[in-house]
Amino acid sequence: MEKKKFALNAPAKIVLSFLAIILLGTFLLCTPIASKTGEWWAFTDSLFTSTSAVCVTGLIVVDTAVHFSLFGQIVIMLLIQIGGLGFISISAMLILAAGKKLSYKNRLVLQESLNKDSNQGIVILLKKIAIMVFSIEAVGFVLLLPSMIMAYGFGGIFKALFISISAFCNAGFDVLGTTGTEFQNMAPFAQNVFVLLPLMFLIVLGGIGYTVILESVGKFKKSQKKPFSFHVKVVLIMTTVLIFVGAALFALFEWNNPSTIGNMSVSDKIINSFFQSITPRTAGFSTFDQANLTPSSRVVTDILMFIGGSPMSIAGGVKTTTIFVLLVAAFRPSSENGDVIVNRKRITNRTIQKALRIVFLAIILFVTATISICLIEKGNPMASSSAVIFEVLSALNTVGISLGLTPVLTLGSKIILILLMFIGRVGALTLLFAIHSKSPDAYGNIEYPDSKINVG
Repeated sequence: MEKKKFALNAPAKIVLSFLAIILLGTFLLCTPIASKTGEWWAFTDSLFTSTSAVCVTGLIVVDTAVHFSLFGQIVIMLLIQIGGLGFISISAMLILAAGKKLSYKNRLVLQESLNKDSNQGIVILLKKIAIMVFSIEAVGFVLLLPSMIMAYGFGGIFKALFISISAFCNAGFDVLGTTGTEFQNMAPFAQNVFVLLPLMFLIVLGGIGYTVILESVGKFKKSQKKPFSFHVKVVLIMTTVLIFVGAALFALFEWNNPSTIGNMSVSDKIINSFFQSITPRTAGFSTFDQANLTPSSRVVTDILMFIGGSPMSIAGGVKTTTIFVLLVAAFRPSSENGDVIVNRKRITNRTIQKALRIVFLAIILFVTATISICLIEKGNPMASSSAVIFEVLSALNTVGISLGLTPVLTLGSKIILILLMFIGRVGALTLLFAIHSKSPDAYGNIEYPDSKINVG
């Protein structure tokens, strides 16, 4: 009897590709050439940093500019770029650049990594994404360059490039720290509109998704009168609402807080309120110490971190469209088969069930991790429940902003955050399907009796 060949499914290949890059990054960051001290670095801290970079999170245990040499910083920048695009996409780009064609299996894996329903036109889409990503990052680099050169001289060129890639990939890493001013992030430019506006531009574009950008560009180029697709409309509406509502709430709660924006001019207060509204949705940059936020602002930040960006983007979180689907399902009547009609469009019961699974899995991971870290860090005075909640949400939703707790966590807690960052990047559902690939359709069209269970 012929033995059945072992074959990895597409989700498993995606998971393993991220693991491989993380482990390679871990080794490189461990080496003496990667640190300014010229010594080997601890494996756990190197693994944490590599995971944070590849999973475009931004949580750090040491200040990137202070600890790492130029080589180490370049490694982190490349890890962010690879993690943002995805190793599968990068590999496919290299194959195409070499003049070769993608195999059918490669197309299927690429389809899964790009979250597409079909692999038709997948190569053309990949080329468009590559051009779009590098063009946006180049524009961001040019916009940031004058301010960085004025502040850091010739060294500002690399800083502008690093921050542009980090911002578009929603990573939150920076290379602005100095000895004595570690973990300051974008605080030196809190009142520099020529830095904050490009950063917001990069973060938003990185978080709304390739589909939205490409459809918007195509519509602008061809001057099409055809309306946006339903998906694009939902993303744009949800993103706009979250940005403006978040900015209004931060302005309300922080306007007179001298530890955040209280001592700024009115215009700077407004810009920083918008920046604070945009960055928690997986970008991870900050213009002031997040530990100084009022309790109300922390709650708003927690909510924004949980929601995150949009599908087919570099951002994490449960996604804006997921929240939209659940809101619609909760407040609109459904048909007998569970579908919901919105603006003459049908949201299927299957889509609603997927949204529920995503949110439910996120809540389970969040609660489990929070309780675990609270138990592990019960003797740590900095590990209050609110601080742990903030850090867990930042890791799980690949945000990267911190209350300063991550550097002082013990080994067990750091491992939990590493797992959360990894799950947050590859996706809980992708991870589940990588382990267990049985399709829901495997149960066929068998009709089972109604359970008649009462809920609510």
